[in-house]
Amino acid sequence: MTTQLVPPEDLLRHIGSETPTDYVSIAEHFFDIFQQYGGIKPTDKILDIGCGCGRMAIPLTQFLTSGSYEGFDILPELITWCKQNIETRFPAFHFQLAEVQHDLYSKDAKVSAKDFRFPFADNHFDFTFLTSVFTHLLQDDLEHYTREIKRTLRPGGTALITFFLLNEDSERLSQTPDAKIQIIHDFGQNGAKVMDLQHPEAAIGFPEPYVRQLLADSGLVLQEPIHFGSWCGRQGTVSFQDVLVCHK
Repeated sequence: MTTQLVPPEDLLRHIGSETPTDYVSIAEHFFDIFQQYGGIKPTDKILDIGCGCGRMAIPLTQFLTSGSYEGFDILPELITWCKQNIETRFPAFHFQLAEVQHDLYSKDAKVSAKDFRFPFADNHFDFTFLTSVFTHLLQDDLEHYTREIKRTLRPGGTALITFFLLNEDSERLSQTPDAKIQIIHDFGQNGAKVMDLQHPEAAIGFPEPYVRQLLADSGLVLQEPIHFGSWCGRQGTVSFQDVLVCHK
């Protein structure tokens, strides 16, 4: 990853208190996950939901051959950087702004997440991924995005999604000193819990049975096993958040 393709630190702060080194290492970490668990191919049409500063896109610029990449995000400054620094270099990569409301990032946007239609045709993508998106969406938004993922995936396509899943193991560990984040406050229906009741979209978890049923109802088949994350204090995990792979 070249220095020119690492965003300035003021933009990195929008996606957490990351350093340029963090940006590169997380990108490489997820690229490995996409290959090992998502089975991405150089010919895939790929959708990145919540693309941020292009962190996940940059490794793909050296991977895709006849494939293509589409990314969208709700923060205009991040999309501007991606268009100026990635899209201009790699013609198969495209970024666009989604003017969608979010309590933390875009309160003044006109469209709610539950009403936002992805700006892509049905059955278009081979591989769709969301990293740390469903951990910031409320239930109605989550359910709508899941249906949109299914709509825009081709038959046989793959979706890789990260969650904070609530189950007996994660809820027990969340109460221990090993927990890296505590999602323990009851919020809404279907057993959702949040880290901060004043800002529920800062970090939200959903019960594993609810998520399993949601995927099934939306027409996505979960590939077992779920790769549970270290967020609640687990050891020996694939990633920080829980990684789910689904097929249409």
